[in-house]
Amino acid sequence: MRPPAIAYPVLLADIGGTNCRLSLAAEPESGPVALTRIGTGSHRTPEAAFESAVAALPERPRSAVLAVAGPLDGRSAQLTNASWAFDGPRIAAALGLGQGLLVNDFEALAASLAVLTPTDLDTLVAGDPEPEGIRLVLGPGTGFGAAALLTRGERGSLIPTEAGHIGIGPEDPAEHRLWPALAAGLPRVTVEHLLSGDGLVRIHRAVAATSGVAEADISAADITRLALDGNPAALMTVVCFWRLLARVAGDLALIFKATGGVFIAGGIAPKLLPLADRPTIAAVFAAKPRMEALAARFALHVVTAQDAAEQGLAAIAAGPARFGLDDPKRLWFG
Repeated sequence: MRPPAIAYPVLLADIGGTNCRLSLAAEPESGPVALTRIGTGSHRTPEAAFESAVAALPERPRSAVLAVAGPLDGRSAQLTNASWAFDGPRIAAALGLGQGLLVNDFEALAASLAVLTPTDLDTLVAGDPEPEGIRLVLGPGTGFGAAALLTRGERGSLIPTEAGHIGIGPEDPAEHRLWPALAAGLPRVTVEHLLSGDGLVRIHRAVAATSGVAEADISAADITRLALDGNPAALMTVVCFWRLLARVAGDLALIFKATGGVFIAGGIAPKLLPLADRPTIAAVFAAKPRMEALAARFALHVVTAQDAAEQGLAAIAAGPARFGLDDPKRLWFG
């Protein structure tokens, strides 16, 4: 038995390790309207945070589609980089919802690939994409995530991953020089250790240590600002970051055979676009010995739309079956 259609208005939430962005979709055809952005953990529970956003609305939401930056376990989830935990039936009871759906945050971003337009993207590598090829979205933020969208006609499937926790090692001489400092204190170096906000900080620290430069330990936002201002250590940090990101993007493209394109999302990459060495990024992205012909077909884009996750959540709410999310055993509650 299929679940009923999602009732509107629908509360949409993109919940990361740092921020929780809340929007409302009034009807299936309407886009998400932003309500507020609050700090993740600013309330004791996510239910309290959601209630603070909807309490004053003239019409309360009847459903919710919530994207959580962490792995799902049926109708529950736990943020990887923050303390909030989510239980579907508990949230439904607290907010008076009839239906709801929990998805991984990168499932929401993967769903957005079905509705984003060329104006929402900045293309780094044109490639030769296939219209129905697998599309892969990945990206650095507080953590690192990745998910794929597979479409066949009117139906599709979202494939979430925990790709941020796979291992990574040095490949070129510059990386070999940096690696002892990058790996300091870690039992195992993962993609997330290097390609996240904390990753920028770790790379900056390693660049300073190997260059013999006395650099203060600063935030990812400060590194971005200093790099844009021409600070040498910060610039080198961003160069290393883009090379590693291009390499990982190309490797994950091979894993998924992402002939529909690879899309870099999240809050960090768009801010670093002015410092992107596009020819180098393209070369590193496609440098896959023995697989060069396949890698040359992969396109690489940066998602510049600030509401991509919300667009994905709205698309899921409007048509769960379009993304293979119409199975009540998995994510529905209420």
